[in-house]
Amino acid sequence: MSVAEIGHRVIERCGRLRETAKLKSIANKPWDGTFTDYPKLPWRERVPSELRKQLALDAEKLMRGEWELFGWKDVEVGAPPCWHRDATLGVVIDPDIPSRKLDHRHLEHDADARAIWEINRWSEMTRMAMHSALNGDVHAIRVSQLWLEDWCDRNTPRHGINWTSPLEAGLRLMNFCWFDALVRGCNDPELARRQDELTARIVPVHAFWIWQRKSFGSSANNHLIGELSALVMAITRWPALAEMITSAQRVWKLLEREILQQFAPDGGNKEQALHYHLFAWEMCWHAGMAVDGLKGAVLDRLTKAAQFFVDVTEAPESWDFGDSDDAQVLPLALKRSNAAAEFRGWLLGKPEGAILRFWLGESPKGVRSAMRSKWQVHADSGHTIWRDARWTVRADATPLGLGSMAAHGHLDALHVSLWFEQHALVIDPGTGGYYSNPALRKRLAAWEAHNGPVPVLGRQTPERVGAFLWMKHHAVPELKVHEDICVMSFDCEGHRAQRAVHATQHYVEVCDEVGTETSHAVTWQLAPGWRISQERKNGFVCMHEESVAVHGTLNGDDIEGWEIVEREASPHFRELVSSQAVKITFKGSLTTIWRKAG
Repeated sequence: MSVAEIGHRVIERCGRLRETAKLKSIANKPWDGTFTDYPKLPWRERVPSELRKQLALDAEKLMRGEWELFGWKDVEVGAPPCWHRDATLGVVIDPDIPSRKLDHRHLEHDADARAIWEINRWSEMTRMAMHSALNGDVHAIRVSQLWLEDWCDRNTPRHGINWTSPLEAGLRLMNFCWFDALVRGCNDPELARRQDELTARIVPVHAFWIWQRKSFGSSANNHLIGELSALVMAITRWPALAEMITSAQRVWKLLEREILQQFAPDGGNKEQALHYHLFAWEMCWHAGMAVDGLKGAVLDRLTKAAQFFVDVTEAPESWDFGDSDDAQVLPLALKRSNAAAEFRGWLLGKPEGAILRFWLGESPKGVRSAMRSKWQVHADSGHTIWRDARWTVRADATPLGLGSMAAHGHLDALHVSLWFEQHALVIDPGTGGYYSNPALRKRLAAWEAHNGPVPVLGRQTPERVGAFLWMKHHAVPELKVHEDICVMSFDCEGHRAQRAVHATQHYVEVCDEVGTETSHAVTWQLAPGWRISQERKNGFVCMHEESVAVHGTLNGDDIEGWEIVEREASPHFRELVSSQAVKITFKGSLTTIWRKAG
């Protein structure tokens, strides 16, 4: 943290002394709730029948208090929800504790703040409002209003876990923009009257607090993008906010700068976390639509970012690199569990993106399907991808992450992920969780959890010194592509490792060079659903549960041994499963060849 940033934080802390009085003043001041037609919602046009059905099913469960967290975990949250409870553990955090006295990184009984925040982003209320608007069920939208009124009663500003993060407040405000538009679209006078009261309680306080607490310095990653995006959307929806904060256009200018700083010239997100790439991109796109700002350099960068996402994401079995907490911005996908594939389909103009096209209109122009049988190189970001009808290869030659914190990066340099016939084969093991299990978080982000060659005695750098803080970053790997071979290399702690990947329609060959002085290990971790059997001394067979088989062959100067081991994998946030891996110990060189068995 720089001296300037430390000074800024001291000034900000001093400013908080007057915050309580200001928030009370805002809450008591008459509110001009005049609103515009942003966002423009399409529910009076033809609605896809599958969307109507899915929304009805979702709303029925939500109103019973049965929610699906992170797109996979079924929990009972209550009706209305218990807003301060980690529903995955049953731990409740006292809502009356002043927020400044709460350390959301270390909550009682290993509760995870992210699990509590999940139900406080109001996506489920937006989803219920979508159902009301498209299926004519006014009851669902009234229930949503009652729940939001309950939220206001139980979440006094500057108290409790839900007033510790301006990004979380921003996500609430983004959803409330859409919620408000959906309510007004029902043309029900009583709903509108109650909505006027609810808007006055929620919007001014949230907008002011986000503006005062917006992230800066080393913390200005996707959080700042989310906070600024929320303000752009809210000020556009309720113009009176400009008198309290500033104009939507001025906030958009700040956001434009962040877009150009946080997305690399080739479109990759500098946080080096694929899920956060889409998360940040979606927020930027909503804000740009709000102020007609999608033009010029920003539109070009966001279009390249959309192309990057299409290039590096494999559907339907998409395993992310870097951190992922399965966050969503707005509940626009038909099914949250399939959101990445739906966004990819929307960006490519394919039928899989039909529901997103209904809500968002046309996708950015110029996004194309990935090239076949040729390496696609994103040199600024350090990613290369190769695809054909059978294989997908994603190779990582990336820096650790964004800025001095590299908050969401993993130790995955030289890692290779493989898909065979659209089945994830060799994976990045995922994230696990953030705060509730720091040991697991450390293990899944470690060098040993990825398949680049690692000294048997391990590496001491980079060093994780907090849930979102890395020190002593590793050097940026070198990346070269010549015809059909991708070569990645880097030096770390006096050892140089090089990995060459040769991809063809018949096989994928990975050659590792580490020198002859130090024993290294390569661990090929397979996706759940695959089982490994040893075929002979230098080979193994991977059999998928759907009767797909892949053969692996090992060759090298000095292979000291190899074994089949069980490893941890996290397909979704807070989900942990086991999968098998092949761990090879060697010196000099190791070549692993993957091909279809038989």
